[in-house]
This record gives sequence, C-alpha cells and structure tokens, in this order.
Amino acid sequence: MTKWVLTFACCALTTFSALASDLGWKAGAAKVKITPDEPVWQSGYASRTHPAEGTRMDIWTKALALEDAKGCIGVFVTIDICSIIRDISDEVFRRVSAKHGFTRDQLIVNSSHTHTGPSFGAPRFYILKQPTFTETDRARIARYTVKLIDCIVQAVDTAMANRRPARVSTGMGCVRFAVNRRHNKEGEVPGLSELKGPTDYSVPVLKVENGNGGIDAILFGYSCHPTVLSDYLYSGDYPGFAQAELEKAHPGAVALFFQGTGADQNPLPRRKASLAEQYGKELAAAVEQVLSEPMDVRGPELVTKYEEIPLALDEPMSLEEMKKLEENPKSKPYVVHWARETAAKIRRGEKLPREYMYPLQYWKVGDQRLFALGGEVGVGYAMLIKERFGLGTFVAGYCNDIKGYMPTPEMWEEGGYEVVESYMAGGHPGPWKRDVTDCVINAVERIAK
Repeated sequence: MTKWVLTFACCALTTFSALASDLGWKAGAAKVKITPDEPVWQSGYASRTHPAEGTRMDIWTKALALEDAKGCIGVFVTIDICSIIRDISDEVFRRVSAKHGFTRDQLIVNSSHTHTGPSFGAPRFYILKQPTFTETDRARIARYTVKLIDCIVQAVDTAMANRRPARVSTGMGCVRFAVNRRHNKEGEVPGLSELKGPTDYSVPVLKVENGNGGIDAILFGYSCHPTVLSDYLYSGDYPGFAQAELEKAHPGAVALFFQGTGADQNPLPRRKASLAEQYGKELAAAVEQVLSEPMDVRGPELVTKYEEIPLALDEPMSLEEMKKLEENPKSKPYVVHWARETAAKIRRGEKLPREYMYPLQYWKVGDQRLFALGGEVGVGYAMLIKERFGLGTFVAGYCNDIKGYMPTPEMWEEGGYEVVESYMAGGHPGPWKRDVTDCVINAVERIAK
C-alpha cells in the first residue's frame, strides 16, 4: 500500500512539474451577460415584425487575454450577436487602448452571427421600414448599444485582471452538421444520400490550463451560420448551447465560441429548438474529444498583426437600372431600399466610395497560426489559407467589421445572392471587383511573413 501511494505521489509530482515547466504564459478569461433588459428588435431576419418576446437563453460577451513570456498581450473577444460593426469595435478598442495601452493588433472582436440576438447601433433599414417600429424601439436600441459596449469593455478589463500563469495548447476536432447552402436545397437535405459543395468540418480548439491542471478557458470555433432558430426569443443558437455544455462540464472555465468561415454554410435541417440544442451538444462533444487527447503545447511567444487593406468596388449600375429595380414588384425590400438610397445620393452629387478598407488580423500563438478576417467569409477562404499554411490553421471570419459577403472565384462563376445582391444589403454602392479574393489572400500571405 505504501509503495502504491509513493508511486502515485511521484507520478503526480512528475505531472505537476511537467505542467509547471510549461507555465510560460499568463492568461485570464471573463464573461459578461449581454441579454437585453427590455424588448429590443432582433437582427438577422428581415421578416420580423416586432421586438423580441423573451429569452430562450442568456447571451454573453467573453474575453480571453493571453500574455507571452516577453509581456506581449492579445485579447480575443467573442460576442453572441449577429454582426460586429466597425463603429462598435473601434469604440471598444479606443476605450481598451486608453486603459491598457493596446495597439490595434492586440484586440480581435468576433461575432458569433446568431440570428436571434438583439439589434444595436443604427437600426437596419429592414427594421426601419416596418410600420410597427416606433421611437420607443429606437430609444431601446440606442440604450442597448451603450450597454453592449460597456459590457465588452468590462469583459476585457476583467480578463486582463484575471491573468495568471497558464499553459496554452491547441488541437483540431471535427463535427458534420454544416451543409453548403449554395449547393444543397434545404428541403431536400434530409433525404439526400450525398451532399454537394465545399464545407469545412474542422473544430479548432485552444485550451488554457492553470497551475493546478484545471481548465480556465476553452476557445473553439466552427464554420456554420447560427440560423437554426428564427423566433422572437434571445439566444446564442447552437453556439450558445455548445458554450453552456462545455462550461457545465468544466466548472469555473469560460468557453468562448468564434465564428469561422460559415457565410455559405447552414445547419440543416433546422428551425427547431431541439435541433439547436442537438447541434450545440455535437459541437461540444467534438471539443471534448480534442480536450481528452494530447494537444500541442504552444510555447509562450505571441505575435500580433493588424492591417486594413483597400478592396476595390466595381462601378455602380446606372440610374436607369436602379429605377427598374425600384419599380420591379419582384425586387426584394432591401434591393428596393438600396436602389432608392443610392440613386438619391447620385442625384445629390455625392461622391460614392470606390473602395473599402478591409480589416485583416494575424496572430501566432507559439506555433499556432490564427487569421481573423472581416466580413461574411465563405469556406473557400479557409481552404485557400489552409492550403498555404496547413490544415491546423485557425481561420475566423466575422471579425472587427461585417460589411457584406466576401465571394470566392467559384461564387463569381455560379452567381447567386452572395455575389449579385448581398453588396446591396451591406450598403456598398457596387459589387466587389473580381480580384477581391486574390487581394485578401495575398494580404494574408504578406501579413504572416
């Protein structure tokens, strides 16, 4: 018995010593509830006709602060909202920088893209056009915007205050409920024996352990629209269920979900709360599988870079073409809105923008590469990046500013909403030039050197 206890103690001491030798990082995590206190209109679907009716699950903003052995710091923020916009991410950075002395490369802000989160900022046109939208609703959105920014900054501040010696490791899992929505009709998916089109099933995972061997934080991602739910209840959709499942399994840990390159991916089948919960549990199980296996320990060296690159916009259509769109009874509401507003700007003599400054970010956590791209990024971007940097590369979309879809060369040839009309919903006067993908990928290669 004594021999067994001594052997166990030696093994435990060896394990602790091995862990302690890897504690070159400092890390801290935090979460702040961002569920509205009053009924606010939701983002994501133009068909909604009134504010939210309640809460299915609380929604959160979370932050993970990493500090390497030389004192270089990066903070990754995740938010259970539809789309982050530059006005919000810039204000968060301004306040965080004023307190902590950050430069722009040290902060990544990612939105999960849940379509059952609240609206914030300037109300979208599809809300403004609703006859049921009132000045009371506008005031609620304005109040919520202030609260949201305060909560994000609070999460960053708390994560910074929570930093302590840590070990950081990464791995890659797999889950398969994402379906390429451009190549598979939603109603036919349950009966299909073969799915078509590119899809990224990978589940990137970053684990933060403390000196006692416990887990302080789990950062994980997936490339798929959180559009299982479309009701009037606030929720984080399947990512919300996944995060809750992981935090339940690891008391005291903060689970942070980041959206990948899911612009052309839907969870199918969908539209049932039970499916959102099922997909969340499947995603959490994929993360648990990674956590249960040996992961790649990352040395305490952090590289952070940020650029804004000019992406050219093509010529807008003529006033005559805009008038036809506006008068066409088959035109969608956002198309009519875009045609009317853009034509009015031209008639007033306003100079329309010919380019957009696109946010691009790169981190290297030890040997782990992580790219954070702005916009609604299709899975083709992740494939191109992984071809260059390896299948273990982490790629996040929906970061720092969402200004419409980012089409791939294949999308240009195929046509469809993401290419033909989405730039109108994003507020651009014209579509991207066809070299948009090459511009982004070339910048990715340059920033990673």
